[in-house]
Amino acid sequence: AVRDEWFSDDLRKLDDDNVYRKLQGHWMIEMSEMMATANAKSIEEIKSFLSRQKEVYKIPYETHPADRPRQCVFGGTSNTLDFLPLDRSGNRRFIPVMVYPEQAEVHILEDEAASRAYIGQMWAEAMEIYRSGRFKLAFSPAMQRYLKEHQRDFMPEDTKAGMIQAYLDKYTGNMVCSKQLYKEALNHAFDEPKQWEIREINEIMNQCISGWRYFPNPRMFSEYGRQKGWERENPATDSGNPSEKTMDGFVEVTEQMELPF
Repeated sequence: AVRDEWFSDDLRKLDDDNVYRKLQGHWMIEMSEMMATANAKSIEEIKSFLSRQKEVYKIPYETHPADRPRQCVFGGTSNTLDFLPLDRSGNRRFIPVMVYPEQAEVHILEDEAASRAYIGQMWAEAMEIYRSGRFKLAFSPAMQRYLKEHQRDFMPEDTKAGMIQAYLDKYTGNMVCSKQLYKEALNHAFDEPKQWEIREINEIMNQCISGWRYFPNPRMFSEYGRQKGWERENPATDSGNPSEKTMDGFVEVTEQMELPF
């Protein structure tokens, strides 16, 4: 942070009453071991905090709260690889960077003067890029696609998404619904899904599973009635699932199926 007093690593909780005061006067805010995000109550709280451009609060002895623009950037450190929150939408607010200490050209504990000179040179080069105007604050579409996959490497294992993917890999039909996935893929044969569980399955199918396309108009499923769901993007001519009904509510009869009379 160029000067030590512009740096702080005192951010422990995002909902701390004094968190806004801790940001004032500091340029670089480090979340040591990603503790602040780990202590957050929800992913939405993390997103809201990191996306905010100003704070609204009242300094002691002032009459009214005031807007106070942020003047800092956040960086997190962690010794574990799965430090990102389990956010199936992609964790767009985080850019994971692997650090290899053995490749460091200088080390602050071995040669402080050389290290500070190295950091000063880094900021000088960054300032030159800023003055030239040859930079963008947004990533290209190709970089965004790469980052979305890169971020998954630093998220906790998504066991439910893995179970659903394994089920779909073996499934021969061309349509599935959330209730079917709850009972058959997640092994809840005798339970009825709660609304939040349905939303979670929808999120997995829409964010994590490829090769399936959502359809909003309910269709008929022989075991689950009329349901919204997903269909294969490239369906096979023979689904191999005789119980799957067509959009009209009828079971398609192939030449190989025996007639019931």
